[in-house]
Amino acid sequence: MLSKQGFIATVFTFIALVFLSATSVSSQIRLNEIEVDTPSGISEPCEYIEVLGRPGSVVPANTFFLSIDAESGNYGMVDYIANLGDLKFGSNGTITIITSSDVCAGRNYSSETKIVKSSSFAMGFGAETFLLVTSTHPKQLFEGQDLDANDDGKIDPSFGITPIDGIAWVVDPAFAKVYGGAPIIFRGDNELPDAATRFPGDLAAFSASSWYYGEVAPPDNSTQYAAPKSPNFPGDGVLTPGAPNKGTASRTQSLHRAMTRKRP
Repeated sequence: MLSKQGFIATVFTFIALVFLSATSVSSQIRLNEIEVDTPSGISEPCEYIEVLGRPGSVVPANTFFLSIDAESGNYGMVDYIANLGDLKFGSNGTITIITSSDVCAGRNYSSETKIVKSSSFAMGFGAETFLLVTSTHPKQLFEGQDLDANDDGKIDPSFGITPIDGIAWVVDPAFAKVYGGAPIIFRGDNELPDAATRFPGDLAAFSASSWYYGEVAPPDNSTQYAAPKSPNFPGDGVLTPGAPNKGTASRTQSLHRAMTRKRP
């Protein structure tokens, strides 16, 4: 029979193992693909967010996708939030969030993804940070919440947010705030991208070079990218809603990423 001290030690060991298991799962979750606009500009029916993880694994509680406004006057405002906690990844290792308010006519999602329908779906069209996070204060997270009350470009610590992965794009960095350590994958005066895709097999978190982006060719349900595209856009780049990503990185890009990862 366990002594009182032994029982307490066992309980603490169990709690630690549960925590480490959840932490391990969280560390392997990545933002995988995102479409925030369509050729017609009526974007909600065909917008989607794709998250990558271990096939069949369960997302730890209090894990969220956040679309955070990065534009002056709205710094830190949550434009969209999706609670991913306790969702199970599909057999191809993806979760795909789509709108439930309208159907993207003609678009087919892989049967191997976990489809999640969201009643509210309006990610920001301008300068925006897209993050996967965990939070110790989940009830404080909702659409319209200001995560940066003093507009210093940092998420206020009161929300207990730990970023897992993310990307951002801005028009003018001088008038934008990017949150959670997300890399800026696009900046400039041109039209912001419609969508972005992670290179398959590249699981580096917060890595700009792990992504390519571009406009989306008509019609709205299209999975074909169109110009202007990112400088690293691969010849076989395409959107793959709910399916494994495509896009072969050039040898130069692959070497650059490998060297970047080896830096202390």
